[in-house]
Amino acid sequence: MRALLRPVLAACLLVLLAGCASHGYQPQYLNGKLSLKQPLALPLATTLVRIRLVDDSTQADAPARLLAEQTLEKPKAFPLDFSLCYDKHAIQTGGSYSLQAQVYVDGELRLQNVGHINAFSAEHPQLQVEQIK
Repeated sequence: MRALLRPVLAACLLVLLAGCASHGYQPQYLNGKLSLKQPLALPLATTLVRIRLVDDSTQADAPARLLAEQTLEKPKAFPLDFSLCYDKHAIQTGGSYSLQAQVYVDGELRLQNVGHINAFSAEHPQLQVEQIK
């Protein structure tokens, strides 16, 4: 029974992977740097950074569609590099895409970027986060 189960699971996995390939997923990377607007002494051991690429082209009453996200736990120092992997086919000409960055300390949101940051206005976007007031 067990000898039969392995080939069946392997075949299912191959079918699943073939289905993903037929959609034409094409990975693309957006690399950038995140820095603090003002110098702060953060307890890096309890810090978590979240950077997102979102599609702002959705309707005004709908939330932005998440295209990529990277979470960095216990960063060594700021500024820090990030790399977001997204599907190249998800980016449409004339669309509006932005970057969002949030910094959590001890599970509480402490810093974030302010305003709209165009994700594709520069080859390597530079994000700044500032304290939430």
